Amino acid sequence: MVDYLVFSLYKVFKFIVLILPKSFIKIFLDILAYFIYLVNSEHKRYAFANLNFVYKDTISQDEKTQIVKDIYKTLVYNLYDFIENQTLDLQGFEDKITVKNEKILLDAIKNNRKIILITAHYGNWEYGNTFIPLKYKPTTMVGRPMNNKYFNDELNNTRQKNNTIMLSKREAARGLVKALKEDRILGLVIDQHNRTGVEVEFFGKKVLVTDSTAKLARKFNAIIIPIFFQRTSFGKYDAILYDGIESKDFEGEDQIKNLTQAQANIIEKQIRKEPNQWFWQHKRFKKFHKEIYNK
Repeated sequence: MVDYLVFSLYKVFKFIVLILPKSFIKIFLDILAYFIYLVNSEHKRYAFANLNFVYKDTISQDEKTQIVKDIYKTLVYNLYDFIENQTLDLQGFEDKITVKNEKILLDAIKNNRKIILITAHYGNWEYGNTFIPLKYKPTTMVGRPMNNKYFNDELNNTRQKNNTIMLSKREAARGLVKALKEDRILGLVIDQHNRTGVEVEFFGKKVLVTDSTAKLARKFNAIIIPIFFQRTSFGKYDAILYDGIESKDFEGEDQIKNLTQAQANIIEKQIRKEPNQWFWQHKRFKKFHKEIYNK
């Protein structure tokens, strides 16, 4: 009952933003984001805990507050993009997204490489499920199902319409292998807390990061390409591609650990460039530093 009520409110929100004049949409979304910032005390506390843990006194409290406010805007903008994107074809996506360093991905496709795209909860990460398969090749993505069944169904329908197969973490192992054998692009978001994986450094702190990308890259000689969809203005994004990471460059008994560390390093590098576009509200460091989230 609660899930249906929340989904109904989303439908009302969807109706409002679709009928609002474009000139009013950003104003409406900014007001909504600030309201959520005021009332969402639990996740706001996690965000400040993370920022204090990572940056300490190297940035001011006012800067930290602005980062947290901005990420609430990012989340609300992403919801609006999700609604608008359901009406777009490839040309519509290309009007919104500028691909930087596209040659990296095109060369991998041209050379018939197995491709693993990695990203973070940064900017609008959902474009990996929509824009990438429409423009380049069919994709298979791993994601956690949403708690709300109605939201989850709508999200999956949108993704599948764009030739994306979604795997839950429970079915991921077999599905990822199958996808690579079928020459689909794999996509994984690897920045959140993980219960298993390899211990690496992230912002100078110990964390666990999934080692599945490293193991798959080694097994299939796949290239790992980091990609981030960074918002440049309201409704406009840069798809930033980094040079591919090759498993052959990390030989030795610590190959998996070093390959995983290389991925974490690039995610950290991108977040440091624009920290107000990363999702600071999750408990990223709780495996080794759970005390920072205590009240």
